[in-house]
Amino acid sequence: MSTEFFAPGPEIPVIDESRLISEFGEDAEILAELRDLFLQHVPPLYNSILEAVANGDALKLAQDAHSLKGACATFGAPRLAMVCQEFEKFGKAEDTETALGNLALLTEEYESVFSSIGSVGAIK
Repeated sequence: MSTEFFAPGPEIPVIDESRLISEFGEDAEILAELRDLFLQHVPPLYNSILEAVANGDALKLAQDAHSLKGACATFGAPRLAMVCQEFEKFGKAEDTETALGNLALLTEEYESVFSSIGSVGAIK
């Protein structure tokens, strides 16, 4: 039985730049380096999650969703981190059907992060 969960509310930012600045300072070089590391490590994890869901591989889903959640939390992408937490739960519960039913939400949040990420490091 597939159950949907809802996206984080609008009060949760796609990218929490204020948290990044408070944690890492206003050094544009450091923020750009952090952004570049995120861009390097996140797409393979996202693609692996899609593959795990398509293949019904709950263990891989849980592992990769956990890793992606951590990367998002570190980087300051709280909405995507929250969605990844749900996907991690689906994997742990061996519920790839529910994960499959919610892939559109994961993709939407993933794409939102990538469309917003260019501003990171461009401190006003």
